[in-house]
Amino acid sequence: MMKNMWQNSPSSSFGSIEKYTEEMKHNLKHFSEIMDEWYSQVPEEMLKEDKFLKLASHKGEDVASEPVQSIVEEIISSIQTTTSKLLVGSAENYCRMMIDTYSNDYLSKEFDTKHGAGSSEYIVKAFHYYSENNCTENN
Repeated sequence: MMKNMWQNSPSSSFGSIEKYTEEMKHNLKHFSEIMDEWYSQVPEEMLKEDKFLKLASHKGEDVASEPVQSIVEEIISSIQTTTSKLLVGSAENYCRMMIDTYSNDYLSKEFDTKHGAGSSEYIVKAFHYYSENNCTENN
């Protein structure tokens, strides 16, 4: 018996590829509003000190260095204590989320424009190193 190739696709939870496409179009059209809503839910203490900017300020240093990995650890620890486990998941999952986020063409371009060329790439490398060397899922 042939397995349904759409069974595990993102569109399967929307019922059809058309509904999935429409939802994605809506999200892209309202991206700024969605991000503003998300940003309004970020805890106040996280807004005061942007740890990602702190991490990006180490650009040029080896991502394996203790100060850099300490910041990554601090970011992960902070998010795990302030956000529901259902939203964040494991440290490995969070690392993947940050790697995907800062690898996104649009978002990395915006972040790099504000904080210096290569900042997003540096954050990706730092989280990738942490994930490979500290997450039990990889060891």
